[in-house]
Amino acid sequence: MSGQREKGLYESWLRCLREGRAAVLARLLESSSPDLQAGARLFIPEEGEPMGDLGDPSLNRLVIERAREKLATLYPRSETCPVSLPGGEQAQVFFDINLPPFELMIFGAGHDAVPVAKFALELGFRTTVVDPRPAYANGERFPGSRIILADRHSWEEKVTVGRRTFVLVMNHHLERDRAAIRFALNSPAPYVGVLGPRSRRDRMLEALEQEGVRFEKEQLSRMYSPVGLDIGAETPEEVAVSILAEVLAIRSGHKGGFLREQSRNSIHQPL
Repeated sequence: MSGQREKGLYESWLRCLREGRAAVLARLLESSSPDLQAGARLFIPEEGEPMGDLGDPSLNRLVIERAREKLATLYPRSETCPVSLPGGEQAQVFFDINLPPFELMIFGAGHDAVPVAKFALELGFRTTVVDPRPAYANGERFPGSRIILADRHSWEEKVTVGRRTFVLVMNHHLERDRAAIRFALNSPAPYVGVLGPRSRRDRMLEALEQEGVRFEKEQLSRMYSPVGLDIGAETPEEVAVSILAEVLAIRSGHKGGFLREQSRNSIHQPL
């Protein structure tokens, strides 16, 4: 790779790091082919065209496919992966993955949302609070969080939910909660937590069905209600810990539970 192209590749990678955009920097570590040079790099952004060259078109294609597959998952990890070339040669490629911060979007600015937003920020989430009431949803109550003052009629215009946005519905208002469930389950959000007992959730889903709103099995599989892990939480702070522990488990591909009851060797390995 020429020096100018190498410089452009690194500048693009550094720009993704600064701007918090998803991308993969693939580096060839070793190969059984004498034609491939260790250290060659390929930059694959989530949006945009790849840059660089690993020294073989087939290897480039396979690595780009693997990188795209990784970026399509919720929480891919940087790792070294073997890649088999069509001619039988083998290569070891390190996939260095950069992801933007995950977002926690809270529908509802009640008193119990305050510790959730606070703890989420401390865990590194971008935190957004959606509520139509400026007396509740404001920077004084939610320092560091993005505030969206909007009711259910303006969510389509003002609220954007992406596939790395975890949604928490806690309006303590049946109509707003029902609208938030409908909005969130029709988005790419991987997680929709709904505060309250199962009976309340069932009533809301039944009301939505009477309105002609029916969800597919895949959509309902992303809804977690009652929300949180079973830790016996009572206070708002304890409930916040329970909820965020569940969010972290879902993000990482784990199921929660006691580590001492896990049979696998690595505590970091998802189930």
